[in-house]
Amino acid sequence: MSSSTRPGHSAPAPPWPSPQLDPEAWVHASAVVVGAVSLAAGSSVWPTAVLRGDLAGIAVGCNSNIQDGAVLHGEIEDHVTVGHRAVVHGATIRRCALVGIGAVVLNGVTVGPGALVAAGAVVTRDVDTAALVAGIPARAIRTLSAAEVEDQRDHAARYVRLALAHTGLTHTTGFEASRP
Repeated sequence: MSSSTRPGHSAPAPPWPSPQLDPEAWVHASAVVVGAVSLAAGSSVWPTAVLRGDLAGIAVGCNSNIQDGAVLHGEIEDHVTVGHRAVVHGATIRRCALVGIGAVVLNGVTVGPGALVAAGAVVTRDVDTAALVAGIPARAIRTLSAAEVEDQRDHAARYVRLALAHTGLTHTTGFEASRP
């Protein structure tokens, strides 16, 4: 968690609440978590991610992960992955969804349960349950199978184990079986 001040000056208390982190949540030291941010059990925030809840609240659900360099202003439900350098701005991501690397999800959008936003997509409209969307602007490509949605949930679970490895609470990362 971080706050910034000018050199030689102390910061007054901000007008927004402090983040509320469940004891089982993990935040990397280089991440920025400021303001009305709530992190549920098993959630993780990875290096250089920014969750700035100074203008509106941010909630991250159980076992969800906000990966390296992501910027988040929105609501993230349970078992969600927000990929590296993705931006979720004023949007809601429903349970078991995955926002791919470098994707942008814009104001007012809801990404449905189990949906997959492809890497680099720009989402300007709501995404249906279990839909795969891609492109700029994002368009529906197909509906994911139940097994593919379960894979996304499993991916989020692996990040729970990886966060535990970073804290020293386990020696397994959750990704051992997926290595070649």
